[in-house]
Amino acid sequence: MIGDAPRDAGIDTGAVYEHTRQRFVATVRALAPSALDAIVPATPEWSVHDVLAHVVGLATELNAARFPGDEGPDEWGRRLVALRRHTGLDELLGEWAREAPPFEDGLRLFGYETGSHFCADLHCHLQDVLDSLGLPPDDDPLTVRVSLDHYLGFLHEKLGERAAGSVVVVADGVERTLGAGPVVATVRAGGFDLLRSFSARRSLGSIRGLHWTGDVDAALALVAEAYVVGYSFPPDQPA
Repeated sequence: MIGDAPRDAGIDTGAVYEHTRQRFVATVRALAPSALDAIVPATPEWSVHDVLAHVVGLATELNAARFPGDEGPDEWGRRLVALRRHTGLDELLGEWAREAPPFEDGLRLFGYETGSHFCADLHCHLQDVLDSLGLPPDDDPLTVRVSLDHYLGFLHEKLGERAAGSVVVVADGVERTLGAGPVVATVRAGGFDLLRSFSARRSLGSIRGLHWTGDVDAALALVAEAYVVGYSFPPDQPA
């Protein structure tokens, strides 16, 4: 499968988003109040409550067609969290319950590419929270597939802009060629491991530990350059 192959318009990304939302809701409902204040290492400025506020605020703002202005997306995101920092859990989840149905309809309306983007974002933040609490992963196969589509699409686009070489990614036996130019290397792994890797939640050293063939150093250099804008990989842990 080529990196920019047409995506599966038959997948209901609204339903995928709702599946992930319900897992998120069940997770935070089961926590002791103090656990909501725990810092999430993948987003070290934010607690579990803040991560929840981020995804809830995003749905509310986009439903109202309010987008980042001159402040930029990062500051906009911080502001949405700050507005809800002292909002109680029941109120926050109530807001999400109201906003989720129209948001999911919007994902269906705007199509698979947009829908997969927001499914991927929500899943990424849910998994950050699960990781931080030592809870089992959300590795639902359809959710992983849709989310991985988004991140591999991003990488394909960025590698294509540079046309310095391509990387073959084989996820659960499905092959995609990302970028343009000669193939530099191939990586094979399960979809969940590739999703966490290419959503920049694992260090480049950890990604190196996946099953690679070819010039892994050149491939990781291409990936690191592609992610300069938009994402940053966590540092490798000291030995």
